[in-house]
Amino acid sequence: MLFFGRQYPLNFGFKVGLRGPFDPARARSTLVQLSLRHTALYAHQEYTTGKDMDMVFDYPPPVIFREVMETSPWKDVLLSLMVREFDCFTGPLFSVDWRRVGAETELYFVFQHGAADGIAAVYFIHDFLSLYAGLPVEFPRSVEMPVLYDVMKDEIRAELLTRPEPDWKKEEPPPPKPFDMPAYKAPDFYLRLFEMSPEATTALAVKAKAVGQTVNSYLGALALKASAAIFAPEGGWTRTFQCPVDFRQYLKEEYRSILGVYNGIVKVKTDCGAPVEAVAEAIRAGVKASRDGYKDIEEYFQFRDSFDGVPDAESLMMGFDPDVIDYDFSFSNLGRTIIAPEYGDIAVSNLFGPIFTAVSGETVIGLNTTNGSLRMSLIFDRTIPKAARYEALGDRIAEILAGFEPR
Repeated sequence: MLFFGRQYPLNFGFKVGLRGPFDPARARSTLVQLSLRHTALYAHQEYTTGKDMDMVFDYPPPVIFREVMETSPWKDVLLSLMVREFDCFTGPLFSVDWRRVGAETELYFVFQHGAADGIAAVYFIHDFLSLYAGLPVEFPRSVEMPVLYDVMKDEIRAELLTRPEPDWKKEEPPPPKPFDMPAYKAPDFYLRLFEMSPEATTALAVKAKAVGQTVNSYLGALALKASAAIFAPEGGWTRTFQCPVDFRQYLKEEYRSILGVYNGIVKVKTDCGAPVEAVAEAIRAGVKASRDGYKDIEEYFQFRDSFDGVPDAESLMMGFDPDVIDYDFSFSNLGRTIIAPEYGDIAVSNLFGPIFTAVSGETVIGLNTTNGSLRMSLIFDRTIPKAARYEALGDRIAEILAGFEPR
């Protein structure tokens, strides 16, 4: 993701609303201190031998922290920041922008996806607000940039090492494709936001539990059935649900809240002509089946030495065909976040995100539940052929969520 992020934005963002005093100088100092805990965000790449690379951390680290002078709606401000080009050869791999709007301070966090996933980003935001407020934050004894294979539980790592290599790893890769790095280009994104009141969020959770489902599977089923109603005339009622799965359950406890990318992808096909309860159960069972026996992490584990001995990994990657978008949307649900209502004398009024830059024709739904309210986003490139129908999906999602609000 660091490599392809040199061509187009592979980023995601959060908007955090704060009430209370905000000192920019103190915030900047807090960001510098956090580099000793979340080192990967502040690091940069350096070529070593040939096209081999190392990640390097320097202290004091570079920090992108700026005041926003625009008066546009915050959604437009965040979109303009999310397409920011991060330089992986200088770092950092994230930015924080801020502005005051009336009595509130808006913080805009943007992360390069090669350095963090959505859950890691929430840990970072929580640590930032805690440290800024003078609350305790635990720092590791030494600066580390943990790698998945090194921070897994020992027993899981040992078991995965006994498994045979998959067939794909035995195949000859495509020949390296000489290339000139394309100019960085950002799509023109369509972004729609949704917010449920605490009462509606509770009603959704109660309804999901009543039919034996999680909020993720039930709300995912409602969105997938809405998508099927729009796209079925072209593609049929069997639709594909995609969502990330978190690998933190496989990590040693001390690394679970440290920055990194610890997630994989699961796809579930289901008949959307069935009742919503059946679609939700298919999603839940499909995700569970992907996790049984460590199947979800096994393929990622096998990547650990895939580029060993490759003289030009960058050219090799350019030789692979782009991924096919064979799913309706990617449903990235962080669930209930750890963000607290208050940090010292600062109150958190809202948190929107993760909002991803949907590239290569993808459509992404991002959501989280923070302090009782569920907030959601729908994003895609306005130039994709099905843009008008995805706008219609946004209308349908708004109707679904409104159905849970008290009358």
